[in-house]
Amino acid sequence: MKQVGIFGKRKSGKSALMYALTRQKIIQDAAFSAMEISGIQRVMLVDTVGVDVEDDLTAEQSAQSVEVALMLITDDSFELELAWINKLRRAGSSVIVVISQADKFDDGGKALAAAVKEVSGLEALCVSSITGAGVVELDEEINRRLSNN
Repeated sequence: MKQVGIFGKRKSGKSALMYALTRQKIIQDAAFSAMEISGIQRVMLVDTVGVDVEDDLTAEQSAQSVEVALMLITDDSFELELAWINKLRRAGSSVIVVISQADKFDDGGKALAAAVKEVSGLEALCVSSITGAGVVELDEEINRRLSNN
């Protein structure tokens, strides 16, 4: 079964996005490591610890096994996320950049997405797990990337 990993700093909305993609209710402090989603094909959706957690190999191990990686960005201090994008690409993952918690921005995250594109050249999808904005588009992009793998 192919794996899709969710990466980002702590409190970036990784677990909430997992629940939004699986169309399940958000449960606080849930203890899980993976859930299945379906689309074109069934995949394992892997929720990782924060990439800003030092001395934890969980995200490092996940980076080696995912076909598609979602890199969540929530603020304009995204140097760490860009470094992880490079790491994920070197490991062979197709990376989708996600402006997470887009509902917290007056413009829905568009300015942050533009800043990410300016610095990295990467397009970013603006997604809100709370309102559901962008979730369908992200699901479609995940399935498109998996079909191309």
